[in-house]
Amino acid sequence: MKKRIIISGGGIAGLTAAKLLHNMGHEIIVIDKSKQFNKSGFLVSLKSFGVEIMDEIGLKHHLIAESTPSEFMHWLDANGGMIRNISYKEVNKNTSQSILITRGGLHNVLYEDIRDKVEILFKTTIDHLEQDGGKVHVKLSNGITAVADMVIVSEGLRSLTRSKYFPESQLEDFNLLYMGGRLMGKHSDNIGTVSIYLDVNKMLSIYPISSNEVAVQCYIYTTDELAKVHSNIKEILKDNFKSYNAEVRQLIDGITESGQPFVDKMGMVHAPDLFNGNVVLLGDAGYCPTALSGMGASLSIYGAKALAHFLSQSSNDISTSLVNYDKLMKPIIKKFQENARNNARSFIPKSEADLSRFSELFKTASDSEVSKMMTDQLILTAEQKKFIIN
Repeated sequence: MKKRIIISGGGIAGLTAAKLLHNMGHEIIVIDKSKQFNKSGFLVSLKSFGVEIMDEIGLKHHLIAESTPSEFMHWLDANGGMIRNISYKEVNKNTSQSILITRGGLHNVLYEDIRDKVEILFKTTIDHLEQDGGKVHVKLSNGITAVADMVIVSEGLRSLTRSKYFPESQLEDFNLLYMGGRLMGKHSDNIGTVSIYLDVNKMLSIYPISSNEVAVQCYIYTTDELAKVHSNIKEILKDNFKSYNAEVRQLIDGITESGQPFVDKMGMVHAPDLFNGNVVLLGDAGYCPTALSGMGASLSIYGAKALAHFLSQSSNDISTSLVNYDKLMKPIIKKFQENARNNARSFIPKSEADLSRFSELFKTASDSEVSKMMTDQLILTAEQKKFIIN
């Protein structure tokens, strides 16, 4: 039976859900706080089942067209010395294809596919909602009141709707500043080779996107609140990389002066329940595993597919669909959130001794051991891929 579904948040999770649910014949309304669609965004690596699902819905070839070349990873110490050179092909030999793409590129592929098929309201948020008799009455910020059979909250890590209507949910601060930016201009880096600097309490990655564009991402340990981080971002970045080589310092200077970097603090959401009546959390709003899990985008896409799957099985019984979605997702969320913690401990060590141990391990491990180290955590079970609840 056709349902009316409001999706609050038109990011990767929300637009994937919009496409899947529209294909099932449901009436979809997407609302988003942005003034208009914006293709900007830092790099993400779409891996494993995320790529598989995008292939299933016919969008993989568009992703490849938008992707950034990725052949090698140079793992370096703070002085630029080589720890290990790793081939993406070698790393991914035991898993499905990984696509390196800007978040804006992935977002754009989804937006262009769905924009003319569903109603999308920009500059619109949820002011208030109430549930009655299986219906959700939603007052929007534009003054309109809408009635829906279900509301999907996919507003991201700092979702206000989650905070208001899922009061038992908590946001864990990872005490890690994240900066992602892109800088136009000629450079000497090899396209397809990513340079990753490992250091105590920080990690820096440089991605040559084209002959005249470079993307830069970094994580820096800090206990400062987000507002203080935003007000001091230039000083924080320059201070943390002041001893690095001239090329790195120039990139940091360029990003901070003209690159308009995206800045946030990493965190993850702990929600005891992913649904409240017919209101459900999706993507980062419900289970962000931080960028350090390597699976944030893929998990958002998988969650959308899982939600659509259970709705297709019980379209007349939304409550049962949401119970099944919640049961399936919880152990998966737990796994990837733990991956994020493990990755933080390994790739952003807290001491010189920890850095030395991990660098030595990374340097001496066999290719198969490195592949296992970097991809085993990305795999779902055969049952989970088929949305079977154990």
